[in-house]
Amino acid sequence: MYFLTIITIFIFLSGFIENFFHQNRTKKIPVRIHVNGTRGKSTTVRLIAASLREAGYRVLAKTTGTLPRVILENGEEETIKRRGSANIIEQKHFIKKAFQRKCNAIVIECMAVHPETQWVSEHRLIHSTIGVITNVREDHQDVYGPRLKDAADALKMTVPKNGFLVTAEDKYFPVIEKQAELLNSKAIQVNTEKIVPEVDLKSENFYFEDNVAIALKVGDLLGIKQDIILQGIVKANPDPGALAIYRLQQDKKYLWFINAFAANDRESILLIWEKINNSLPENMKDSPKIAIINHRKDRITRTIQFDKILAKEIYPHHILLVGDYIQLSEKKLIEFGYPSQQIIKIDKKKTVAQVFNNIFRLFEKSGIVYGLGNTRGFGLDIMEHLKEKGEKK
Repeated sequence: MYFLTIITIFIFLSGFIENFFHQNRTKKIPVRIHVNGTRGKSTTVRLIAASLREAGYRVLAKTTGTLPRVILENGEEETIKRRGSANIIEQKHFIKKAFQRKCNAIVIECMAVHPETQWVSEHRLIHSTIGVITNVREDHQDVYGPRLKDAADALKMTVPKNGFLVTAEDKYFPVIEKQAELLNSKAIQVNTEKIVPEVDLKSENFYFEDNVAIALKVGDLLGIKQDIILQGIVKANPDPGALAIYRLQQDKKYLWFINAFAANDRESILLIWEKINNSLPENMKDSPKIAIINHRKDRITRTIQFDKILAKEIYPHHILLVGDYIQLSEKKLIEFGYPSQQIIKIDKKKTVAQVFNNIFRLFEKSGIVYGLGNTRGFGLDIMEHLKEKGEKK
């Protein structure tokens, strides 16, 4: 009993001392930016960090999206290698690294999902001076609850105390604003219509105005001039899972492949579909549109949601199913009214090259393919194939 008491006291004191040093390290990094939200977190982290680098900050950034990365002060990147599953304690180690490297700014993507761990991540680990909530959209309904309001109530847990909260969210801005008032912070809603970048808009970093508007506002709060922020945004390396367009050719046929694997909510999918269709060259307006969906076994709800969107709202000429639960997906597509003869199930033994050969057989001259669902597994394999064989548009 005596030994057990000693061990308990030792563990308690060790935790107390570690927390003391962590809080001290955190306070010595004057600019701390915590990025949360449903979509666009990783890209927004990259845009903000690049803006700060351009302005002369010694900034360390961390993304936890498609491929978790630490972005160093010079813009170079390190892949985060995990022995087990992701844990928010990573954030504490990241802050220690930033402190040791004498950084005066950090930009960090929220990696917590449950409302309780989101609160801990912000109010016990990061203590951000500027918080970001990119948007509130459908995702993790199994954790948040069935309503979008439930997602907003979860995401608001990372609103900072005595700081600023920047968001592009419109519908649930009042929820975020009320939480900010309770914490003596100021919530700021960005206006994308006021963005008039005087730079080359061909950069894929400008695909989504919300992300750019947030980066501009964060920079403004730090006193950085707009031209400096925009220069940084142009230089930012896109996230591996960010929306990108590739052109591939086989014999006399060619296709555009839209890498939208990271878009996994209804609003994002419809936005991308509309944006791409509006930007197509005239000679491709009538080309067959094909969707390839990469399903994950831990996202059954998302699988059904995607099937409904494709069958009832987008209705591509063909749908290719890869990954897990493709039989379930096929069944749901048919239930939602999509023709069974236009569904193609891809065996897991098929290579990416074989899949693309199948796709090229689906049209005569040109086609447009949308990669949707999830980046993991076959999605990453496709992305590597596109980088090797495709021409980035």
